Amino acid sequence: MKNLFLKTDGGLVPIDEKIAEKYDLKKGTRSPFNRLWIVDESGKAGDGVNDTSSPGVDEMPAGEGLEDDEIVEFEETGAIMSQSEIIDFSHGTDSDI
Repeated sequence: MKNLFLKTDGGLVPIDEKIAEKYDLKKGTRSPFNRLWIVDESGKAGDGVNDTSSPGVDEMPAGEGLEDDEIVEFEETGAIMSQSEIIDFSHGTDSDI
């Protein structure tokens, strides 16, 4: 397995090989723990393809989503949350591990 790193504002932080294997971490995806990009030693995430199922901030236009997503856009902050995220937030929990 190639060396993997988290891309932070302060530089690259190495990911322990055992952790990478245990959680099947791959270059070009986001860390399930802190949502930072997982990159190689050069800082590149790969071919630009994100393997996660969640759209990035720039991939979903404001106020749009699938009909059954029940997406809510908060005018004051511009935040976009799904109904399940709002319920998680109100209960003080998070379903994204």
